[in-house]
Amino acid sequence: MRASSAPSRRHSRKTAATSGLTAVLIALILAAPGGALETATYEYDIKAVFLYNFTRYIQWPEAPGPAGLTITVLGESPILTPLQEIARKRADGPSPIVVRQCFEAGEINRPRILFIARSALPELDRVLKLVRGTDILTVGESEGLAARGVAVNFVERDGTIRFEVSERTLEQARIKVSSQLLKLAIRIDEQNGGGGR
Repeated sequence: MRASSAPSRRHSRKTAATSGLTAVLIALILAAPGGALETATYEYDIKAVFLYNFTRYIQWPEAPGPAGLTITVLGESPILTPLQEIARKRADGPSPIVVRQCFEAGEINRPRILFIARSALPELDRVLKLVRGTDILTVGESEGLAARGVAVNFVERDGTIRFEVSERTLEQARIKVSSQLLKLAIRIDEQNGGGGR
C-alpha cells in the first residue's frame, strides 16, 4: 500500500502546483477593477509578478547557476523597481533572482530573461539578431512583437493585461513552457495558422 501511494502523492503535489499557478495568473489577468489599468505603477507591478511566475514554470536547457537567474531590463521602464523588490525578498531563497538594467543591445550579455521596454523598441531588430540561437527568453510589451519574433509579449485586452506566446520562438530557443501556462496565453502561432483563440 505504501509503495502505491507515493505516485499518488506526487501527482497530488503536481496538480496542486499547477492549480496554484493557474489561480495566481488568472487573478492577475482579472486584477484590474472595472477592466481598467489605472496607473503605470499598477501595470508594472502586475507585469513584474507575471515575470517572476514565468521563471517557475519555464524550463531552460540548462539550470541556473548558484548566482541565480538573471532578468535584464533593456531600456527605461517602471518595471525595474517592482522586479528589484521581488529579487530582494527572494535573495536568501534557493533560487535567487538578479535584476540588472542596460540601455544598448550590445550590453545585454546572457540573461535568462530579457525584458524589452517600450523605450528600447528602436533596438529591437538588433536585439533579435543578438539573441538568435541562444536560450534567452525575450519578453516585450508592445503590439505585434510576438509576431516579430519576441517569445512572450504583454498586451492589453479589454482593460486587462494578457500575454502572447510565440511557441515557434520558444522552440528555437529550446525553452519548454508548462502546459498550464500555455492555457492562459494568447498563442500567436495558432492564430497565424488559423487555429487561434
